[in-house]
Amino acid sequence: MTFDVMVLPDLLRDIPPDREMQIKKALRTLKDPYPGHGTEDKKEIRGAMDVVYRLRIGDYRAFYRIEKSEMRVYVFDILTAEQVHKKYGRL
Repeated sequence: MTFDVMVLPDLLRDIPPDREMQIKKALRTLKDPYPGHGTEDKKEIRGAMDVVYRLRIGDYRAFYRIEKSEMRVYVFDILTAEQVHKKYGRL
């Protein structure tokens, strides 16, 4: 199964240009978004009201939801690990 990956352009606005390509490449791997598939570090976040997943990209984290009925992945946040801890606490 291949999913379409949807990313808001504003999420990449504050990413340094030298890291942007690395993050875009990693986001393409979300065509197969489930943890345990592929070699990427994907994890389901437990305790959230919705089922949310995290993709680790170096010192950045991308958070996403999977809409299986639409065959889409929605990336809703891309932050550094430090920003994640400030915004969400330790996950």
